[in-house]
Amino acid sequence: MKNNLEKLVTAYRNEIDLGLKYLRIPGEPSGLYKPMVYSATAPGKRIRPLLAFLTGEGLGVDHDRLRPAALAVEVLHAFTLVHDDIMDNDTRRRGLETVHVKWDTNTAILSGDGLMALAFRLLMETDADRIRQMGFEFSQAMLEICEGQALDVEFESRLDVTAMDYLDMVGKKTGRLLGLSCQLGALISDADESVAENLNRFGIELGQAFQIQDDLLEITSDTRNMGKSLDSDITSGKKTYPLILVLGGLSMSEKRSFLEFMKINLDNRKAILDVFQQKDIFTKTSDKITQLMNNALKRLDQLPLMATENLQYLVDMISKRQR
Repeated sequence: MKNNLEKLVTAYRNEIDLGLKYLRIPGEPSGLYKPMVYSATAPGKRIRPLLAFLTGEGLGVDHDRLRPAALAVEVLHAFTLVHDDIMDNDTRRRGLETVHVKWDTNTAILSGDGLMALAFRLLMETDADRIRQMGFEFSQAMLEICEGQALDVEFESRLDVTAMDYLDMVGKKTGRLLGLSCQLGALISDADESVAENLNRFGIELGQAFQIQDDLLEITSDTRNMGKSLDSDITSGKKTYPLILVLGGLSMSEKRSFLEFMKINLDNRKAILDVFQQKDIFTKTSDKITQLMNNALKRLDQLPLMATENLQYLVDMISKRQR
């Protein structure tokens, strides 16, 4: 079963890559459409369309009916990355220059808007009785993603951010799009509302685990492995889960001193790692990732066997990623 799913996931990733390559995007004006193609076709893990495919098929939907929604969530994801990179002033994404660096900020804003519009157009091509509800959930998810991004920015200037604050933020910023991907697969299958919402919660918890895992890799990996800038989080004061654990037991003055220590040691990552290791932060962070993934998996108990096996495989795949 595992080998079959591995082959299936590889085939679906290739299918998504091909679908993104041949999106109906005009050539002119090139200042809008060239950056859109650049962003949409950038290399990626394609987790969100995989969730849509594997959820929907596990609930009995024909594969071809799921394709527009699967492409839509990946294009929507590309949009969020373009604007996120502007706000975080990141220079690398998916191993490539970010759009605002390769072109300019105005181009990045406009092409991001274009990607959002394209994502909605793709979604509306879906053959589904509940397409109106799908459109509502798509819009609602986009709004919650914006809420999460706003909180992320707000947290940069705060020293009192708690682990619960963080989980709420990434549940919106990262988890909601994973939840939407599962939700759309369920709605196309005409599943009960309770099933669709449970799958949304599954995706949110998986997204929380995914983002904490990303935070951990940001600290322990290098630019070559992660494919994007590593120092911008420290420079901007972004509150990642491991950092929140470190700051949790410190006074306000100690928190400020530690954040300054990290900025001073941008080129000496070992000095930063030593502090995290002394406080056993990596173990605590890994334990939280495992807890969230287990919580997500428990939500699959009431699904048909095929859906459960499909999503369990994807969770296992995500848990083992190194970039």
